[in-house]
Amino acid sequence: MSLEPHRHPPRRRRLLAAAALCVALLLPALGLLVGARSAQAEPDGLRAALAPLVQEGGVAVGENGHPVFVYHPGAYVPASILKLATAETAFHVLGTHYRFRTAFYRDGDLLYIRGYGDPMLVSEEWALIAQELKLAGQFAHPIRALVLDQSAFATDLEVDGASDSLNPYDAKLGALVANFNTVFVDVDAAGHVTSAEPQTPLTPLARQAGRQLGPGRQRINFTAEGIPGVRYAGELARAVFEQAGATIREPSRTGRVPPGLKPVLVHHNSRTLEEVVQAMLHYSNNFIANQIVLAMALETAGEPARLEPGVALERRYLTKQLGLKPDQFTLEEGSGLSRKNHIRLTAMLAVVDAFHPWADLLKPYGKPPLVVPAKTGTLTGVYTLAGFLPAPPGVRRPFVIMLNQPRHTRGAVFRRLARAFAHGGAAASSPAAAAR
Repeated sequence: MSLEPHRHPPRRRRLLAAAALCVALLLPALGLLVGARSAQAEPDGLRAALAPLVQEGGVAVGENGHPVFVYHPGAYVPASILKLATAETAFHVLGTHYRFRTAFYRDGDLLYIRGYGDPMLVSEEWALIAQELKLAGQFAHPIRALVLDQSAFATDLEVDGASDSLNPYDAKLGALVANFNTVFVDVDAAGHVTSAEPQTPLTPLARQAGRQLGPGRQRINFTAEGIPGVRYAGELARAVFEQAGATIREPSRTGRVPPGLKPVLVHHNSRTLEEVVQAMLHYSNNFIANQIVLAMALETAGEPARLEPGVALERRYLTKQLGLKPDQFTLEEGSGLSRKNHIRLTAMLAVVDAFHPWADLLKPYGKPPLVVPAKTGTLTGVYTLAGFLPAPPGVRRPFVIMLNQPRHTRGAVFRRLARAFAHGGAAASSPAAAAR
């Protein structure tokens, strides 16, 4: 399964390139607007412009750690902009260069695979693993079966807000998974099923899932049918290993690595946590977000990992590292899928401001000349946006839009903000006006 981009130049070059792009896009069209407006008069004009667009929700802009414009302060459902808090916590707990691992053990003619929650075990990664096992001599003799060990995570994991739909964002979590517990198939008019990706072999489970679909290219979450994700991981691993020259006689099975057995290979994913986070943000992948939460729990609280210890680390990060008060937020999980997640507008602004060192991991939002690095969040009746407005050198200008209303006006609100807070300087008046 392809998930791009995942290769990047060094961080400093990325930051400079991202900053240059934003400034180049915004300055020509917005410079005149900044010069034409009075910083003292702008907040009142901006509030009047926002009034018909924001019925339930709030908007905030900050500058170097301080709010300079706050409209309708309150606590709101953040949806996927919560992923910024999850990413920051993971960088703090695990480090930006952390790599997810998967361990392999040989016991006679059985090859054990023990997962530790790698969310990026996509087809290309399995191909890398196959070559490593081949070089280690593990394919020189026939393998009776692959034994799949998923005991590093609890097996009854549930995410509040997830449903049993076929949508990829509802895929089940697990210690050993492949391709985000989804399959991508192409079904023709006659019902013939093929893989929609050349790098992904068509496994029996993918073929079975495809037969239930109508014509077209579709990615579905097969765990909605009650099928364990580990089953697909075993099927895909077997198919990829056989393509690399392995002989595997029997279907995969689940089990535990025998005590005392030493690994023949510990594979670390080719992507660092920073790259995994970029994929999570670009594709707003809920599965990746909560697998990261589980990884934090695993590395700090041990096995079997559960969501709550990981969410507790996120709460601790927000209070101890960012200085938020416990009554400023409620966290249920790490992706933003749950409607039980709430955070106050100014608290979310602090979260965004803290993400500034990794602003280049955000996806560009808007259309030229209004293009900024930002993260969207969307649920039914929830439309959020958080990111950074262009600012002079040495100035951080985070913004947050949190709409919890039926009417989707996120884009219009953003355009009002971008015009008011362009490169030339903050458009707020006094601290008292900012807090209204």
